[in-house]
Amino acid sequence: MGYKIPYLRLHAQELRDRLLKAALKHVKSKGWSVAALQSGAEDLQMSKSISGIVQNGAAGLIEYFVDDCNQRLEAGLDSRQEELAGMRVPERVRMAVRMRLEMLIPYIDTWPQALGVQAHPAHVATAVRQRAELADDIWHACGDTSTDYNWYTKRGLLAAVYAATELYMLTDYSPGYADTWRSLDRRLADVKRLGGAATEARQAMSSVLASVGSMAEWAQEAVIQAQRRRQQS
Repeated sequence: MGYKIPYLRLHAQELRDRLLKAALKHVKSKGWSVAALQSGAEDLQMSKSISGIVQNGAAGLIEYFVDDCNQRLEAGLDSRQEELAGMRVPERVRMAVRMRLEMLIPYIDTWPQALGVQAHPAHVATAVRQRAELADDIWHACGDTSTDYNWYTKRGLLAAVYAATELYMLTDYSPGYADTWRSLDRRLADVKRLGGAATEARQAMSSVLASVGSMAEWAQEAVIQAQRRRQQS
């Protein structure tokens, strides 16, 4: 029996991207897992064994999804520069963070599992890097031109705000995640000045690391909450 797609002839990166994209369609039912990758392979009429091309399995699938979301956010913000130009900086930041968090909604029931995988010591560095890149992309799109210690402070504070709001979102049952957006507003308001002393940047990054480090504990509780959400829907 031959496969309709001559996958052995594809460039390895192209093959990997096709497989990861296909696997995302199965995350809702099979979670962030090798099983999702194998189902994606079947959709492409490939052998399940081709899932081995994705390094780190489930963690590789999560990394792909986060990178893809960050890239889509960057493109989305670029396309809305005229709209952003008419907004105050805090409003721009809020819009960007909300846009990014809304990308999690289709996967919210399984996202606690993803955070648990990211919290593993072998993967936490990637999780922190991706959130740091996200904070940088948002500030860049919002017109930040700082070059001194404020550059680090702003990104550290925003990464901390994002991480905290992301965790809050996992157990939010309010219609349209209204409570999450109110929580985001409170956190941004608490950061009265997105800048400040270098100690603020260190504290903010410590907060990010602490949030990522506690994801496994949060994830366990959130899995229970996600199960209840499914039962109620």
